[in-house]
Amino acid sequence: MSRTFAGLAAALVVSAAFPAAAATTIVLDFDDLTGLGAMPSTYQGVAFEDFSYYDTPKLPQYPTKSGMTSLYANYDRHQPGSASTSIFRFGDDVRFDGAWFAGRLAVVFELYRDGQRVHTSSPLGLNSTMQYLASGYDGLVDEVRLYGNSGNWVMDDLTYSVGDFAAPAPEPATWAMMILGFGAAGAVIRRRRGVAFAI
Repeated sequence: MSRTFAGLAAALVVSAAFPAAAATTIVLDFDDLTGLGAMPSTYQGVAFEDFSYYDTPKLPQYPTKSGMTSLYANYDRHQPGSASTSIFRFGDDVRFDGAWFAGRLAVVFELYRDGQRVHTSSPLGLNSTMQYLASGYDGLVDEVRLYGNSGNWVMDDLTYSVGDFAAPAPEPATWAMMILGFGAAGAVIRRRRGVAFAI
């Protein structure tokens, strides 16, 4: 009985001391893409549909958030001035945080998981300065659809998170309670052993 308890206590200590990996935030800044062209079908593990890219010297009218390169709607699929839907899909479920935009008119995100829409962001009215559009959703998704007006937005620094979203490190008070609990359990085991040997 005491060995079982000791093993359980050791496992609890190890799992508390080495919690599962916390979430990792990833920012795609697209700055390794240069010139002007259609987005690769897959870029850094994310599948892009109906996006193009350019670096600032090619089309300088809108700023970037970082570096030189932004994304915009693919003009071969969406004529400038028309409504556009550009999609990106993640290989696994992620928490999509948001992205930065500049331009005119407005953009909005729709978030999907397993083919079902789970959330729609607030719309973001655009201007010539970069602004952040947060997804406003903490759940997991595997696809994001961006709605805007082709030729009137650019996107930069797309941000999402992967990993264990429910594995925060224990608070100091939690550590203290665990140590006290293990100490008390150990004292009970020692006392029971002493009683058993006395009989």
